[in-house]
Amino acid sequence: MRRRRKALLATALLFSGMLGTSPVVAAESGSPAPLVQTKKSKADRLISEATAEVRLMKADSKLTALIARAKGIYLVPVFRCGALIVGGRLGAGIVLAKHDGQWTDPAFYDFRAVSIGPQLGGSAGEMAFLLMDDHAVDAFKNRNKLSLDTNAEVSIPTYSAGVQASLGEGHVVVWLHTAGAYAGATVGVTDLNWATAENHAFYGRKVEPSQVFVGGIEAPGARSLKSALAG
Repeated sequence: MRRRRKALLATALLFSGMLGTSPVVAAESGSPAPLVQTKKSKADRLISEATAEVRLMKADSKLTALIARAKGIYLVPVFRCGALIVGGRLGAGIVLAKHDGQWTDPAFYDFRAVSIGPQLGGSAGEMAFLLMDDHAVDAFKNRNKLSLDTNAEVSIPTYSAGVQASLGEGHVVVWLHTAGAYAGATVGVTDLNWATAENHAFYGRKVEPSQVFVGGIEAPGARSLKSALAG
């Protein structure tokens, strides 16, 4: 009986250890866990979509000039108005900042809600927030939840080619690419959070916002996006 109990205990401890293995540890040991692979794939796909979004934005020469003036950018390659929240999150985006005149590698953030004016209905498309001053970039440097909407501390006008010349430096400028979008549309995202799993999976280790926004870390997978912004 005692031998049987010992055998059962040993088996229980074995499975406990297997189930308790961190996905990150498994990845570092050379056998990536499915969760890590999924998060890495999601991050890579988001980078690819954001790169395409930047190229679309740069088809407008005036918007290209505005990006060149920006201190940072929050790219949301896909948003859907009225979409159901899955897993407590509605969408994901990428933030890049300028450090010593160069674009940093990306930081991943997700958000819980999108506020869109009724004129856009249930449209889907791309969205970007151009962070025109250091104050706007600094808001992303901690893990506190933040919002980019009409309740934020900074003015957030909607970009259009006709009004871009009057935009000052102290703004967060939102750009939309969706049917029905126009200057003056009310747009915002709320409950933005540092996406710990995606950032960890993309860089292969734990990283903090403060590391990313001072250009302290790099990843080969970010080169295409950085090149599109800088080009």
